[in-house]
Amino acid sequence: MKTPLKITSLMAITLMLAGSAWVSAARPSSRCMNVFAEGSGNLAIIEVAPGVFTLGFPPTAVTFGNVPGLLSSVVTSLQTSGSKGQGAQHITLEHTFVSTDPARLGSFTTTDRAVCAPAGKDPAVCRVNDVLTIVSGTGIFANAEGSLRNHGIINLNPDAFSLTYSIRGRVCGDGL
Repeated sequence: MKTPLKITSLMAITLMLAGSAWVSAARPSSRCMNVFAEGSGNLAIIEVAPGVFTLGFPPTAVTFGNVPGLLSSVVTSLQTSGSKGQGAQHITLEHTFVSTDPARLGSFTTTDRAVCAPAGKDPAVCRVNDVLTIVSGTGIFANAEGSLRNHGIINLNPDAFSLTYSIRGRVCGDGL
C-alpha cells in the first residue's frame, strides 16, 4: 500500500513535468514587430471555392512594420442582430498577409471576429471594429502569433463598395 507521502510526491512530479510542457518560452521582442497601417480600398465579391462567392477585400499593398506585402480578407460568416435585422452585423473573417520582400518571404493568416454597427442614417454604411487573431504563418512568419485590431468604415453602396481601415497590433514570427 502506498503512503500518502509517496502519492503526493508522485502527483507533484507529474504536475511539474506536465506543467513544463504547457508553458511555452516567451518570444524575444526581436522576433516581434509592432504594426500600424491605414488606408482604403474597394470591396469585391470573391470566389473562395468553385461556385462559392463571398464578400472580401482583394489583395492590397500595405506595410506591416518594415515588411511590405499584400493584405486581403474574406467573410466566412455573417449574422445580423436586432429583431428585424436592423442592428449590427456580426462578421467572422479570415485575413492573409503575404510579404512581397524577396529577402523576407512568408505569410500569416488570421481568424477574426468583427462587429459592424450602423453609422448614421444610411443602412449601407457601418462602422467596423475587428479583432484579428494570428493563427498560422510561413517563411519569416513561421510559428506566427499575435493579434491586430482594426477600426474602419464599410460602405456597401453600389457607387462606393469600399472599406477604410486603421489596423494596429503585434506580429511575431521566427524569421522576424
